[in-house]
Amino acid sequence: ERRSRMRTYVKRVEVALAAGDADGARVALQGAQSQLSRAAQKGLIKPNMASRKVSRLNARVKALATA
Repeated sequence: ERRSRMRTYVKRVEVALAAGDADGARVALQGAQSQLSRAAQKGLIKPNMASRKVSRLNARVKALATA
Protein backbone atom coordinates (compact mmCIF):
# COMPACT_ATOMS: atom_id res chain seq x y z
CA GLU A 1 0.00 0.00 0.00
CA ARG A 2 2.87 2.37 0.76
CA ARG A 3 4.31 1.85 -2.75
CA SER A 4 0.94 2.68 -4.26
CA ARG A 5 0.64 5.85 -2.15
CA MET A 6 4.14 6.92 -3.16
CA ARG A 7 3.32 6.48 -6.84
CA THR A 8 0.05 8.37 -6.44
CA TYR A 9 1.78 11.37 -4.87
CA VAL A 10 4.41 11.41 -7.61
CA LYS A 11 1.65 11.18 -10.22
CA ARG A 12 -0.09 14.21 -8.70
CA VAL A 13 3.04 16.26 -9.34
CA GLU A 14 3.25 14.90 -12.91
CA VAL A 15 -0.40 15.80 -13.59
CA ALA A 16 0.02 19.32 -12.19
CA LEU A 17 3.15 19.81 -14.31
CA ALA A 18 1.35 18.59 -17.45
CA ALA A 19 -1.52 20.99 -16.74
CA GLY A 20 0.91 23.88 -16.26
CA ASP A 21 -0.27 24.44 -12.68
CA ALA A 22 2.85 25.76 -10.91
CA ASP A 23 1.20 26.28 -7.51
CA GLY A 24 -0.49 22.89 -7.60
CA ALA A 25 2.77 21.24 -8.58
CA ARG A 26 4.61 22.93 -5.72
CA VAL A 27 2.04 21.74 -3.18
CA ALA A 28 1.97 18.23 -4.66
CA LEU A 29 5.77 18.12 -4.57
CA GLN A 30 5.78 18.62 -0.81
CA GLY A 31 3.56 15.57 -0.37
CA ALA A 32 5.57 13.52 -2.85
CA GLN A 33 8.82 14.44 -1.13
CA SER A 34 7.44 13.26 2.19
CA GLN A 35 6.20 9.97 0.74
CA LEU A 36 9.45 9.30 -1.12
CA SER A 37 11.62 9.92 1.93
CA ARG A 38 9.36 7.74 4.04
CA ALA A 39 9.51 4.95 1.45
CA ALA A 40 13.30 5.18 1.51
CA GLN A 41 13.30 5.05 5.30
CA LYS A 42 11.15 1.93 5.29
CA GLY A 43 13.42 0.24 2.75
CA LEU A 44 10.84 0.26 -0.03
CA ILE A 45 13.19 2.12 -2.36
CA LYS A 46 16.84 3.01 -2.00
CA PRO A 47 17.67 6.43 -0.53
CA ASN A 48 19.47 7.54 -3.69
CA MET A 49 16.43 6.71 -5.79
CA ALA A 50 14.21 8.81 -3.53
CA SER A 51 16.68 11.68 -3.65
CA ARG A 52 16.96 11.45 -7.43
CA LYS A 53 13.18 11.46 -7.93
CA VAL A 54 12.73 14.46 -5.63
CA SER A 55 15.56 16.31 -7.35
CA ARG A 56 14.18 15.72 -10.84
CA LEU A 57 10.62 16.65 -9.87
CA ASN A 58 11.87 19.77 -8.11
CA ALA A 59 13.83 20.84 -11.18
CA ARG A 60 10.71 20.47 -13.34
CA VAL A 61 8.56 22.41 -10.87
CA LYS A 62 11.12 25.22 -10.75
CA ALA A 63 11.35 25.29 -14.54
CA LEU A 64 7.56 25.61 -14.77
CA ALA A 65 7.49 28.38 -12.17
CA THR A 66 10.08 30.46 -14.02
CA ALA A 67 8.59 29.84 -17.47
